[in-house]
Amino acid sequence: MFERIVVGLDGSEVSETALRMGAELARRLGVPLHLVRVADLAVAAAYAELSGEMAREKEKATRYLETVEQPLRDEGLPVTTEVRSGLAARELADAAGPGDLLVVASQGRHGLERLLLGSVADEVAERSRASVLIARGS
Repeated sequence: MFERIVVGLDGSEVSETALRMGAELARRLGVPLHLVRVADLAVAAAYAELSGEMAREKEKATRYLETVEQPLRDEGLPVTTEVRSGLAARELADAAGPGDLLVVASQGRHGLERLLLGSVADEVAERSRASVLIARGS
C-alpha cells in the first residue's frame, strides 16, 4: 500500500501526536519510518548571515531527531531521519514521494489566528505528491 511512512516533526508536543500515529502505522503496515525536521528559514533567515543561526538550527534539529529515532529503533522499527532547510510546508511536501504516506500534525488554529498564521498542515496537503494524514493535536 505505502512504501514508507514519512513523519514531519517540529519538536512540539503536537508533532509528537503525528510521530505516535506514524510509528503505529509503520508497525502495522510493516514499512520503514522516515522522520523529517525542517530548519525553517522563516525562523532563522534574519540571523543566518550574521550569526550562523541556520547552522545551529540544523544541529538542534539533528539532535532532536536522534533522540526520537533511537527508541523506535530499539522497538525494531526501521527508521531513517532527514534534516532539511527551507520553508516548512514546501520541504515537508518535497520529502515524501508518491508512494509514501506523509503524516503531519495540525495545531488546530481557528478564526483570526489561522487567517494570520496560516496552516502548515493545509499547505503540505495541498503541495504534496504523497497521500497526507493530518493528525489533530490534543
